[in-house]
Amino acid sequence: MPPDPTTQQVEVLEDLSTIKEILRLFGEASGLRTNMQKSSIVPIRCATEQLEVVSRAMPCEVIDFPCKYLGLPLSIRKLTKTDLQPIVDQIADMLPDWKAALMSTAGRAVLVKAVLTAIPVYLLIALDVPKWLLRAIDKLHRAFLWKGRRLVNGGHCLVTWERACRPEELGGLGIHNLEILG
Repeated sequence: MPPDPTTQQVEVLEDLSTIKEILRLFGEASGLRTNMQKSSIVPIRCATEQLEVVSRAMPCEVIDFPCKYLGLPLSIRKLTKTDLQPIVDQIADMLPDWKAALMSTAGRAVLVKAVLTAIPVYLLIALDVPKWLLRAIDKLHRAFLWKGRRLVNGGHCLVTWERACRPEELGGLGIHNLEILG
């Protein structure tokens, strides 16, 4: 015969049933059903007994921090360089390497302004990112703008990056300065 649940376990089960009911009502109201097999639970400071109750009651995967939510890394502590490096890699993967040689500098400038800046802007809205990340992203933007590559030396740049980040009315290219934008 299983042991009687403690008061704390009963409270956890009540909370979980409330969460399930909220998700069900949301699904009825919006037409969007929650797929529990694709969902995950990220506990914050839960005891082992509580985690066992949660894993039995919810058919979801239990994961730890840091995790991703809507493509953003989340953590209860300061994000490390290894947590943020995939963002730089994601932006680098968006660079159209083979097409860049066929594009003019003006075309690459439009791509940097419109497409490649969207990912950092989304990131800057939600997170307080360190300066090294902004510099790494700017380095990718700069290299792609001037040579159409991922990496470039300073000698290939036609104007300073600060000047390129000025508005067009002030003689710049209108590219967003991520440090100021953030």
